[in-house]
Amino acid sequence: MKLIWSDVLKIKSLRVDGFRSLVDFYIAFDENLTIIVGENDSGKTSLIDCLKVVTQGRSVIPDDITFGKDQLSISVEIENFVFRRIYNRINSGVKEISFDALPTEAFLSVIQERLGNNQLDVNDQEEQNYIRDMARTFGLAVRSNSNIDTLRRSIIEKIENRTGDLVIPNTTFPRFNNIQLDGRQFENISDFFKEVFLKEKQANIWQERIDKDTTIEDFVKSRIHGYSNEISQQLEELGILDKMRIFLRDLTDVKIELMCQPKNLNIDAKVIFLENGNEINIDNKGDGTKRRITMALLEFKKEQSLVLSDDKTVYLLDEPDTHLHVKSQIDLVNTVEAFALSGDQVILTTHSPFIMNSVKPSQVRLLSRYRNNTSIKSLKENPSAITQSLRSLGVENTHLFFSRQIILVEGETEESFISSHYLARTQRTISSGLIKVINAQGIQNIPGFAKAILELHGSEKVYVLYDNDASEDLLALISHLNLPDYQNLQIGYREFEDAFDAPVLHRCWVEYYRECGRNPPPSWCVDAIENLKSHCTTSGDKFSQSLKSLNSEGKKMTKPLLGHALGTHIKLDEIPTVIDKLFTYLC
Repeated sequence: MKLIWSDVLKIKSLRVDGFRSLVDFYIAFDENLTIIVGENDSGKTSLIDCLKVVTQGRSVIPDDITFGKDQLSISVEIENFVFRRIYNRINSGVKEISFDALPTEAFLSVIQERLGNNQLDVNDQEEQNYIRDMARTFGLAVRSNSNIDTLRRSIIEKIENRTGDLVIPNTTFPRFNNIQLDGRQFENISDFFKEVFLKEKQANIWQERIDKDTTIEDFVKSRIHGYSNEISQQLEELGILDKMRIFLRDLTDVKIELMCQPKNLNIDAKVIFLENGNEINIDNKGDGTKRRITMALLEFKKEQSLVLSDDKTVYLLDEPDTHLHVKSQIDLVNTVEAFALSGDQVILTTHSPFIMNSVKPSQVRLLSRYRNNTSIKSLKENPSAITQSLRSLGVENTHLFFSRQIILVEGETEESFISSHYLARTQRTISSGLIKVINAQGIQNIPGFAKAILELHGSEKVYVLYDNDASEDLLALISHLNLPDYQNLQIGYREFEDAFDAPVLHRCWVEYYRECGRNPPPSWCVDAIENLKSHCTTSGDKFSQSLKSLNSEGKKMTKPLLGHALGTHIKLDEIPTVIDKLFTYLC
């Protein structure tokens, strides 16, 4: 049965129910580069194994099927088709029940539109070839004398009369260039070389040309055909046919049909490194050295794949960054990104935050495991716009996917205060606590940003700290987040800065001066701060801006510096109630 797919095969999605921790699991892949992250045993390797089951025929063993389930279903979607493999647990073994191809609804619509077109010319050779191919795809009998219009109507009828999915049984996954590497192969140079450089040649060598008109496959089939004719001729010449006619009186001839099915050649490889003619024992080298060598070979493969005649490839890389130091991990990212840019597809699992932060948020899939079931988080809606927004806010992928809590603020003072006070209070950086403070100023796509945050984090992990002078944009963001009231923390009379008592503002800024080995100007005093605060309350002037006038003769006061001074030097009993409540949630 001949299936029609696009010339460049890309894996669009995977659906699994019943493979280890993958239960009712679905993941969509980026057509260029997908980075899959998660803790140990979150399901990363299981995901790669499921892809291999459908695309490579990896065997399924009883332990692969989820405990408590007796059936496993794995579906891989490519352009035009979904390939579905189903297995049952039977006693202590596993039996494959079916391997089907399901044309997508979009593909069926395209076929219907083309074949139902009144302008279709069934005498056109290209249209005839298309109709014959489609008929074979849907399991219709196609002979040399088949009526083309009858085939066309039969195809349309088969599509229109379907109930549910149109299933093509007993299928095979189309051949495609793919390279599958895990951490072990990155340390075994010979295995690595075979997978990267020889695997596709094992399949494609049959199409190499002996001359302008003949491939190796053509040559072999021609020789086999000649051999079968020779045998048939000898059966008659040597009188064997006459002996057979004793039992088969009407026998006139015996035709020998030899079936030739080209299979991948078994090509092995041993990579030998020489120093002045003497072999270097690579096995005695460290894992890091071996991985640097395989990285160099992968870099060479990248350059080789840029040759226009080279076919596109799907790379399945399972934790290739193990034992690589940071620079080598970045080199790995650059290499796989170059593959993706050249038209290849890369699906890579990793633990590395450096690799994770090197790609677009829309290319990251986070796996987590709870009660033995794997779940997935990713940006689903308008990922391109969200990616641009997050990067403009300085939000790394590790923050976006792994943060334990997220705090949204709108001012530089509070942003600096929270980070500095967390360090002073816990003796740990706020990032080590997996807490991300995001200054919401400049968010352009407020609905999209809010949706992205809530897609990747439960609403219970998000807090908003804002003052009475909050912008309309921040109020719109609060509305879209729709958080419980206790997570929307309003502070200050008008601004964050006026929530602090004058003696606290005075002392913390003086402490900052002392750290710098200087003294504040005489104008920086408690009474002046108190009077200014009172004036701003009645006049409506910005206290945060006016406060700088009391320090005009001293060291420059910026909002981040003031926030740092307050966060570092404030005492616990001096902290405004709202901020103390926030830190109760954080700590």
